[in-house]
Amino acid sequence: MLVAVRILMIILFFLLSVFIYFKDRKSNLNKSYSLVIFTGLLWAFTVLMADVDLDRVIFWSQLSVLGPIWIPPSFLLFSLIYPDKKYFVQIKKIVLLFLPSLFLTFFIFTKYNIIDVSIQEWGTDYKPGILYLFVLLLFVIYIGYSIYNLLVKAKRFKGLERLQILYVLMAIILAATCGFVFNFILPIFFSGQSSVYGPTVSMFAFFLFTTYAVLKYRLMDIRVIIRRSAVFTVLVIFITALYAILAYGLGRMFTEVFGVQSLILNGVVMAILVAIGFEPLKKMLSEATDSFLFKAEYKPQEVLAEFADRLSSTLDLESLTSFVVTKSADIMKSHFVSLFLLDENKKAYVKAAEAGKVKEEQSVIDSKLFGKVSGYFVGLGRERDIIVREEIKKINEQAANPILKVLIEQLDRYEVNLIVPMYLRDKLVGLMFLGDKKSGDVYSMEDLRVLEIVAGQSAVAMQNAQLFEEQKKFAVHLKHEVEKATKDLQLANVQLKKLDKAKSEFISIASHQLRTPLTVIKGYISMIEQGDFGKVPQPISNPLDKVYKSTMRIIGLVEDLLNISRIESGRMKYDFTSVNMLDLVTEVYDELSQTAKNKGLDFILEKPEKPLPSIIVDRDKIREVVMNLMDNAVKYTESGFIKIKLEKGDHYLTYSVTDSGRGLEADEIPLLFQKFSRAKGVQLVHTEGTGLGLYIAKQIVAKHGGEIGVTSPGKDKGATFFIKFKLENHKLEKLVGTVAKEE
Repeated sequence: MLVAVRILMIILFFLLSVFIYFKDRKSNLNKSYSLVIFTGLLWAFTVLMADVDLDRVIFWSQLSVLGPIWIPPSFLLFSLIYPDKKYFVQIKKIVLLFLPSLFLTFFIFTKYNIIDVSIQEWGTDYKPGILYLFVLLLFVIYIGYSIYNLLVKAKRFKGLERLQILYVLMAIILAATCGFVFNFILPIFFSGQSSVYGPTVSMFAFFLFTTYAVLKYRLMDIRVIIRRSAVFTVLVIFITALYAILAYGLGRMFTEVFGVQSLILNGVVMAILVAIGFEPLKKMLSEATDSFLFKAEYKPQEVLAEFADRLSSTLDLESLTSFVVTKSADIMKSHFVSLFLLDENKKAYVKAAEAGKVKEEQSVIDSKLFGKVSGYFVGLGRERDIIVREEIKKINEQAANPILKVLIEQLDRYEVNLIVPMYLRDKLVGLMFLGDKKSGDVYSMEDLRVLEIVAGQSAVAMQNAQLFEEQKKFAVHLKHEVEKATKDLQLANVQLKKLDKAKSEFISIASHQLRTPLTVIKGYISMIEQGDFGKVPQPISNPLDKVYKSTMRIIGLVEDLLNISRIESGRMKYDFTSVNMLDLVTEVYDELSQTAKNKGLDFILEKPEKPLPSIIVDRDKIREVVMNLMDNAVKYTESGFIKIKLEKGDHYLTYSVTDSGRGLEADEIPLLFQKFSRAKGVQLVHTEGTGLGLYIAKQIVAKHGGEIGVTSPGKDKGATFFIKFKLENHKLEKLVGTVAKEE
């Protein structure tokens, strides 16, 4: 009798492992759980064979340690993954996890064995071998860590996942305790015969808890598969019996009526009948049982496709709500489905549609239940989760909550099994209530996933329908407002064109009327200072030098304004060539060295140890940018140092200027590269700045596909301005040797 029970347990475990694996072959969770069951199956099978195959009892007994060797790492892998189906464990970690088990497996049939098996007059005797302690340690450490993992996750998860984890945890603890006692403790102090009962007791405990979790809490969601397989098996048995009767009748008919007795003829006729009649008969029986037991299956993809097609094909709210509840009730085989939508004006939820037998008093559910539902959602931080009545009851048993208590009372009163929230972005726009299934089954995880997707699609469709109605009413008013706004925009556009024309005229004056005389002034002052018109007296030389510098500043301002005009109108021209940036930076450095030295600054150019590759840039414009950053550092650094660097990275060449000057505050940095923007307080250090240099620099660098920026640890702690140039810029390489106009 005990052998029959053990064989039945092995068969059940085998079917369970196959069902779970094929439920979702891409899920690492299903794979790991199937592995746990398979290793337990291997353990039970080898122990059973050692008990019944007496001719090879030593072989099977030694092989029976495979279970205790491979079960612990399988449990540990499962505990790492569960309950996240998409959790990924690296292959190298899995190898390390199973490496001790693989090592011990090689010693099963050697003299350094795990158990010593001998045949005595009274039966088979088992004694611990040399490596027995290692297997014991492996079992304790791995199973202990598995239990620890699940305990941590049980604290982290809530609701259904927590209940599933707790039942799996109880199953592992009980099974591990039974296996530890029967296969490790008792063989040491008493007879090794106790190990025969270890697998049976452990598997029974594990199967008991996991089966309850499967049926009650949708563990691994295999309940549907088990039911489908059971129904299919019954159908196959019925059809097989029917064809057997037909085969017997045909044989009698051929013999008695036609006087022919031929197995071949009988087989041919039966094959034709099977080919023609099996599928229609199977379909007829399936439909008959489905209509009687309310267990019709559906294909999620087809259902979702039908919902998507219908919800996107109409904007009539009444038609949409009616379809959603009717179709949901039909697919889920629910006693009723009712739908409540948020009324923005009344600030309440109003019943929009229903299907099936809905209790009359459920019409007041919006005022009595929705507040509790919202409180539950917010309290648990599970706003988008579907509420399942039985699961809420179990959660409330563990931690009594007045909100949950009222909610459960309402669910029982109105015979509601599921509450499906309908969210549009972060707003709860409706709730769908489903009664119990007509078949008495629980809603599967597949059902819940379909309902979640349907709820999301329906929320969008219904909101669109409501908005469509509002838009139609608003259309006349909107048309008037648009016409008025259009006229205002037209007037504003005329004014903008006038302003733009005035700006263009100003730039034209700056270009033709200011630039020419300024250039003449600059030339004559330069000639006077050089003595072309005679020696200049000392009292006149100093004022003349100031006039020259002021003229240069005005010329620079005019150039900046002209550059901005060219950039914003797309008339800036670029001449891209291959440039050695170290030569260019050194040239600018030499030009400013004397100025920096006059201020007493440590002006340092850190040249790279290895030669730098040339890059594609417009030399003149990049020289202006390099000069701008270096010149700013000299201007705004009163004392200390200035370091200039050129560094080559993997993809960029970086030019940076670091100073020990006034530094920048965090709120200054975002404004620094805008037009006419300067850092706070710099006007006290350098009054002549316009706030255009960095803006122009940013536009030029952007045209080169580069990046310009600044970092600073804070006020009075210096700053680092940098430019990153691409080492490989295929877009600019095509423009080498041509003058490109900015687009």
